Amino acid sequence: MPTGFTKDTWITSMEIKPSEPAVTHHICISFIPHRPDVKYNVPQWRDVVRDENGVEIPRPVAKRQKTAASEDNPRISDDAGQECYLPGTQPIDYRPHHAGKLIPAGSDILFNVHYTPNGKEAVDRPQVGLTVAKQEPQNKYILLSTHGFQDRQHFAITANDSNWAAPVAVVTFLDDAKLVWMSPHMHMRGKDMTFTLVYPDGRSEIVLNVPRFDFNWQMGYVPSEPIALPKGTKLIVRGHFDNSVNNKFNPDPNQTVYYGNMTWEEMFAGRTGIIVDKKVSAQKVFKETTPQTETANN
Repeated sequence: MPTGFTKDTWITSMEIKPSEPAVTHHICISFIPHRPDVKYNVPQWRDVVRDENGVEIPRPVAKRQKTAASEDNPRISDDAGQECYLPGTQPIDYRPHHAGKLIPAGSDILFNVHYTPNGKEAVDRPQVGLTVAKQEPQNKYILLSTHGFQDRQHFAITANDSNWAAPVAVVTFLDDAKLVWMSPHMHMRGKDMTFTLVYPDGRSEIVLNVPRFDFNWQMGYVPSEPIALPKGTKLIVRGHFDNSVNNKFNPDPNQTVYYGNMTWEEMFAGRTGIIVDKKVSAQKVFKETTPQTETANN
């Protein structure tokens, strides 16, 4: 849909609200450049073939590569970036950090939605609330989301495993920044997640430890003071899943679980908010590096 912005606009806070939270897995919005051929209010989706247990049947490699760009959430946001609603999340306010997101004039909004059926028909009418700066802020707020491996060779949660270690996700900062917000994202088998910083001088520091993840309360955590991230700092995200009978939320402990969109499948994402000088491009601030075969137990 069009933003309606006729001039470049700095957004200083954002809230996304579904009208049907019972079936809303997440809603993410991105501000993207307008394309002359765009068709507004026309949904696009990917049909998924599943077996009798709801497990996705993998598509041919060529078809996966063709459709990958339109699926899920981009790992690294552009300068305008994106924000998401997740169960239990709170609105994000950039104003305490004298920060905002610059939305170019004429931009469009792209809605990325995941719904999980519960057997009842529902019509969701999401709302997006914004505050707008009267003056340009000092800093730019950037949301990044790091995932690690998502393929079935590396991400296959073993049946009846109570402490399966996710592939480690690593982000390297290519310029100075400050960390101001963190939030883990997993599904029903999510158990724990930690965010660790490794500084250029070799020091390491755990900046967030969530020992009991709860899908229904995907909280955002704000440091008491912004944490300086000198150029060369690495953010390492580790976590575990409980695919056993001890997990009361587990849909089926006897099933191997893969990366997927539905709530009975799994994801692993360390969502992180940073601030940089407003003139810095998001694409030049950080990169997600391949974690190779490192595990959370290393």
